[in-house]
Amino acid sequence: MTTRLAVIPGDGIGPEVVREALPLLEWARGRGRDLTWDIYPWSATHFLATGEILPEDAFIELRDHTDGILFGAIGDPRVPDGRHAEGLLLRLRRDLELIVNERPCRPILDAHLPLKGVGAADLEIDVFRENTEGPYCLKGTTEPDRATDLAEHTEAAVRRLLEAAFARAADRGCPLTLAHKANVLKHGHGLWMRIFQELKAAFPGVPARGLHADALLCALVQDPRPFGVIAADNYLGDLISDLLAAFQGGMGVAPSLSWAPHHPFRCAALAEPVHGSAPDLAGNGLANPTGMCLSTALLFRHLGWTAEADGVVSAVAKALQQGAATADLGGGLGTRDMGAAIRAQLPD
Repeated sequence: MTTRLAVIPGDGIGPEVVREALPLLEWARGRGRDLTWDIYPWSATHFLATGEILPEDAFIELRDHTDGILFGAIGDPRVPDGRHAEGLLLRLRRDLELIVNERPCRPILDAHLPLKGVGAADLEIDVFRENTEGPYCLKGTTEPDRATDLAEHTEAAVRRLLEAAFARAADRGCPLTLAHKANVLKHGHGLWMRIFQELKAAFPGVPARGLHADALLCALVQDPRPFGVIAADNYLGDLISDLLAAFQGGMGVAPSLSWAPHHPFRCAALAEPVHGSAPDLAGNGLANPTGMCLSTALLFRHLGWTAEADGVVSAVAKALQQGAATADLGGGLGTRDMGAAIRAQLPD
């Protein structure tokens, strides 16, 4: 069956980094993959011009007739309340049940690591961040003299996230760490701890421990080498993975893939770089497309295209090793030239 992807460039630097990922789709198709894709206009510009965010018929089309999504970035100061971001990206995560937000930390160059005595080959960390609940559920109130944000956790989402994290740790033969603050957040993180303890019994071969998030952050800075898979709720997972991005060269290099471990719909994965829309950089050719390219590799791997995924990762590594670098990495290449440098290293 033909693999069909949706491409949503979005806001800010999103269209610029997505432009450099599209040739990777062409390359995969040239290697014999039966692949097609459609580019969709949903963004702040589209919203301001039409009032549309994500029409219902378009959502159904994505849900039922595509296999994955390439997403650039979302966020624009012209929409200060972020309603189009909530109605687009957060809706896709929630309504496609993309519970797992996988954020790998695989440094390539020793020079990108700011930690004394730690080299790129020493780190292989996967953050499994719950992607639909927690404090990012966007439920709360604002009153003249107070404001509240509700953190919501359900057993179904927590269990699916932790099962996926345990399975990854078992597959890799590495330890699993649960980041939590159950000592203070007794209800929500208490639920996480209960399910975590249940799954520890179901995965006896996985060394697993819970660790207070503040202690975990300290340990990652002191010595991240003992860590393998880290599981966390939406908020803590966001913070932890952004710290780990600094071990890879910064946000411009860090990839992610959101996916549904229980496959409720045909569209079960969304690839996007960790960085945001960076509107101050948009249109200047300064964006680093590396994170977008590595996110595309994660999507290829999710589709079962191991050779293509490995090919993109290898191409990125070779380009960086040969000195290709955008300004954020201390180099002088623009977005287009960095994309071209990566593509020049793709295998035939």
